[in-house]
Amino acid sequence: MSNSIQDPSKKTSWQMFDRIASTYDPVNRILSFGLDKRWRRKVGQMIPQKDGVALLDLATGTGDQVMTLCSRHDNITKAVGMDLSEKMLDVGRQKIQKTPLKDRIEMKTGDAVQLPLTNDSFDVVTMSFGIRNVPDVPAALREMHRVLRTGGKTLILEFSMPRNPILRWGHLFYLRYVLPLVGGLISRDFKAYRYLNTSIEAFPYGENFANLVKEAGFSQVNVHPVGFGIAMIYEGIH
Repeated sequence: MSNSIQDPSKKTSWQMFDRIASTYDPVNRILSFGLDKRWRRKVGQMIPQKDGVALLDLATGTGDQVMTLCSRHDNITKAVGMDLSEKMLDVGRQKIQKTPLKDRIEMKTGDAVQLPLTNDSFDVVTMSFGIRNVPDVPAALREMHRVLRTGGKTLILEFSMPRNPILRWGHLFYLRYVLPLVGGLISRDFKAYRYLNTSIEAFPYGENFANLVKEAGFSQVNVHPVGFGIAMIYEGIH
């Protein structure tokens, strides 16, 4: 199996995010041109349409995805953001405390490969730009399936490669040269942003990743390209 799917060296990737936590949000906005906000809102369009939704957001980082979903969807009554990077979680907690969401969102330490959660406890599990950083992707997908209730969904937003050859060339140029330089200059951590670009290129996408989701036990998987294929939302139905 490819090292991009199972890679023990990624067990310590959270330490890299600890290093860049203080600058992560502004760098992310600059490097994505704000498009990540639009893509996170699109994830919300696939949230189950029922009352009392319990949401788990993995690799939550500074909480952008869980805050976006809770602020726009009142039917989410319980939300947990989970990550291994305590410094990213601390930034997220500070952001949440300044909003009316503080009574609906709990930020907890936890590993996506071995979730400290009971079976059948959530209606939706989200993960944005984080699945490529876990050391054992199939194990993480099985854990998502385990904690979901019957009929629940996992919604995974992750970078991919556009099919259009011109867009693909431009995207690769940006990943290899612009992202590491700009991210490194602002964060003063060039190593972290070199890792981010290589992890994007190495990770399976499209049908290859959809097949991994199916193998984890999901009965149906839909793939939704966003940003002309720069990223994709994988919708797995329990």
